[in-house]
Amino acid sequence: MITMYTDAHIHFVDLAGRDPDFPARYAAGPYLACVASHAEEEFEATERMRSQGLRFVSSFGIHPQWPVWLHADFLSRLAEEGRLVAIGEAGFDFFGDRPERTRSAENEKVQRAVFEYQLSLAERCGLPLLMHVRKASDLVFEYSRRLSRLPSVILHSYSGTVGEAEALLGKGVNAYFSFGSALMNGHKRAQAAAVALPSQRLLSETDAPWQPPRGSDFCRFEAIGDIVAALASLRGFDAAGLSAMLEANFYAAYPRARALLDSTLFVSDSLGN
Repeated sequence: MITMYTDAHIHFVDLAGRDPDFPARYAAGPYLACVASHAEEEFEATERMRSQGLRFVSSFGIHPQWPVWLHADFLSRLAEEGRLVAIGEAGFDFFGDRPERTRSAENEKVQRAVFEYQLSLAERCGLPLLMHVRKASDLVFEYSRRLSRLPSVILHSYSGTVGEAEALLGKGVNAYFSFGSALMNGHKRAQAAAVALPSQRLLSETDAPWQPPRGSDFCRFEAIGDIVAALASLRGFDAAGLSAMLEANFYAAYPRARALLDSTLFVSDSLGN
């Protein structure tokens, strides 16, 4: 029997736009998530969902796909007031699917600036960093010394190699590697990493509504059950036992999660209330 499904990375507001009835189903099930926001309005809308009985903790970051400073002060305030379990998504995206995501000197300069701001904030506040990285693994290693000072680093939707993951751990980075629908969609490198990495370094995520399983128009939060089952099958584990291990890893990757889940700070539906 599954005691808890833990989703290390999801977007509630974006999911509600595709699946407006999801909160009732989530609240009724054995689910715990870290919900990412990237704008003040999104964060406050997410926080209001607590009144519907949803159990979650929050991250907030300047996404490398939208490296603008509009919400930087708000991010700093959230971190300093202890509202977050992690800063992010932060990182680098040079996938090349848009002009601003090609690896040019100017794009790299812009993305480095917002990343370094968030890394410094994580260092100052003692927070984990939730990282989005595409076509930029070399930059992760460039910052590895500073990353090693953080409580943890969560590699969202990890698609790197086993060797890269092991090398990052070897540099003293307390890294966790989060896997989602790529495991079901036949992503060979993700599958290889999910099999070979130490079990205590694994996390499960949906990134819902993004990164859907093949054949789906968007990712539902319930896909976490299929993701855990796929990971269990790859590793030869019992799904219930793996789910319990992933829950323990969730709390290890987000060390403030237990305290924040019980905090009276999370009763209010917005900052200032």
